[in-house]
Amino acid sequence: MPKWLVMEETVVAEGAAPHQRILRSLGGDKTREQALVELRRIAKKHRPDCLKSTPCLVGQDSDGSFWILPKNGKGHARCNLRLIEQTHP
Repeated sequence: MPKWLVMEETVVAEGAAPHQRILRSLGGDKTREQALVELRRIAKKHRPDCLKSTPCLVGQDSDGSFWILPKNGKGHARCNLRLIEQTHP
């Protein structure tokens, strides 16, 4: 079974380049469905630094990724969490 990484992509201002980082590696061999369940748990609790003091909404895209957006709709900060399949050479 593949190994999965949780990728965080944040944008802090309109027109700014996104900042990407690996948030964590999911331990153990998991199917994609199992990894998506864990990603959901992570997304519900996670707040990037740019949104720490802001009430947020968490929504899921059709590809299984999650968006963390400011609840009041003000500002341009946003965060996307998604699964990346880790490949081995």
